[in-house]
Amino acid sequence: MEGLKRRLEGEIEIRVAGGDAFHEILLTRPHHISNVNPEFVQACEVHEGSFGKQGSKICWRYTLDGKDLIAKQVLELIDEENKMIRFNVIEGDLLKEYKYFVITYQVIPKDEEKCLVKWIFEYEKLHPGVPEPTALMDTAVRLAKKIDDHHHSQAK
Repeated sequence: MEGLKRRLEGEIEIRVAGGDAFHEILLTRPHHISNVNPEFVQACEVHEGSFGKQGSKICWRYTLDGKDLIAKQVLELIDEENKMIRFNVIEGDLLKEYKYFVITYQVIPKDEEKCLVKWIFEYEKLHPGVPEPTALMDTAVRLAKKIDDHHHSQAK
């Protein structure tokens, strides 16, 4: 089944301050994402630990392609220096189609005004008929832009 292991990457360029806000919100205040992008995220709750702490278990309620879904994740890695976080999905709808699903994002400085938000999905399909998670990737990439725009609209 080696051929069912995959890696999907996506990235978007946003403003530096928006990248800082994106990292801070996803790390310490992910429950605020429902205020920024309620069409995608309806709720985010800590089930064990606390926001921003490695090992914490977080449950997301979100909508993708018109379907209400749930994902419970463990915050596996926090790298503050490189503004990177890795989540491992341990329960929920994604595991109906994937044996495992790991989500990593990183905010990468580009210059004094711009940065990249890069998303990486690592997963293994349960069978060859499972689709690639491109809709989730597209939505995650758009989320970074929405947070950037929201941050700059609030800063005025």
